[in-house]
Amino acid sequence: MPIEQNKLAIHGGKPAKTVPYAKGIRFGKAEEEAAVAAIRSQKLWYKQGGTRVLAVEKTICEMMGAPHAIVCSSGTAAVHMAVIMCGVEAADEVILNPVTDWGSICGVLAAGAVPVFADIRPDTLSLDPESVAKAFTRHTRAILLVHMAGYPAHVKEIVALAKERGVRVIEDCAQSPMALLDGRPVGTLGDVGAFSTNDSKHVSCGEGGFVVTADAEMARVGRLFIDKAYERNKARGETDVTFLGFNYRMSELSAAVLDVQLRGLEEQIGRRTEYAERLTAGLEGLEGLKVLKPLEGARGAYWFVLSCLEPQRLSADRATIGAALAAEGVAVWAALAPASSLYSTTALREGRLYPYGRTAPAASLRSREYRPGLCPMAEKVAANVLSFLVNPFYTQQDAEETAIGVRKVLEYYHIRP
Repeated sequence: MPIEQNKLAIHGGKPAKTVPYAKGIRFGKAEEEAAVAAIRSQKLWYKQGGTRVLAVEKTICEMMGAPHAIVCSSGTAAVHMAVIMCGVEAADEVILNPVTDWGSICGVLAAGAVPVFADIRPDTLSLDPESVAKAFTRHTRAILLVHMAGYPAHVKEIVALAKERGVRVIEDCAQSPMALLDGRPVGTLGDVGAFSTNDSKHVSCGEGGFVVTADAEMARVGRLFIDKAYERNKARGETDVTFLGFNYRMSELSAAVLDVQLRGLEEQIGRRTEYAERLTAGLEGLEGLKVLKPLEGARGAYWFVLSCLEPQRLSADRATIGAALAAEGVAVWAALAPASSLYSTTALREGRLYPYGRTAPAASLRSREYRPGLCPMAEKVAANVLSFLVNPFYTQQDAEETAIGVRKVLEYYHIRP
């Protein structure tokens, strides 16, 4: 029976997914042995004889071809560290993506800096270099771009713009570890790259993150920042603190697990790519849905397969289509990030940086208006994006049945001439 004659599952038909998505064991014997060895060492802090934090930083440097790596407690902490490493201070401006996780902006706000949103490109769902160029002012200190869901951004063009103006570039690679652009890992093209090892990401130690940089002075500042800015080379009682730092350190236990996970990342990306390319091929030519592909010269890391609905070709809205896809058993998120846009959040609209809001709007945000319409393309994408889940354990059958389910739903709601 042709797909278009199939009855949708939400209307009582048979779901496209005939078996659940495949699962696997993420943490195996190697991770278990590494964690046990760390505990048996009786040294769970590298400042008191532990070796695993230093070892995993060496693994990261070798994997990414970066001179310096610093591990920390989360991806959000990594971005905050990167912001400080770039010399961002109060009243400085940072240009960034309007559609991303709140963790990308926390460090900017914590530094007392001002978020300036530039629009995005529909081919990457990350910053549009032309929009970035228009956002520069004399107060711009850094650009914070996000490599969304494993798809490299237009980072080369943005780095070129930044160099012309003496502005730093932070790459938020939380969703894109070892995605490549012209053979180079994302995170190594700008001044500093920030990564997450949260349990939802490609590699995990539960909670964690790291940064990479080629700049020795920036690395020095980063190491101080995540260790309360203590000058540990001095005798106890004589330690000086020269600026505000935080305790964002990674434990030896987390580092032990992360080191094992990182060694399997390349193989995992291969499996993710195989699944993503099979699913993308299955959706080729489907009217009403634009499926993203990595830029020319890029290799994706595929946290998701990203796509955008074309509402002018469909007779239903995203909520209706999302419900129909869920009924077919398709693993999809009808969103790109937790918030539709960062500037639509109460915190930014009201300038509320503290829970009770006594000082709102915050002094650093009083001259900035955050409102709908700032970034039209980002808002359009946020309203129409579909993010198809990718997992290294998913199978060829999972890809084929997902494509069948998506085609079944989109062809049903497709507006025919």
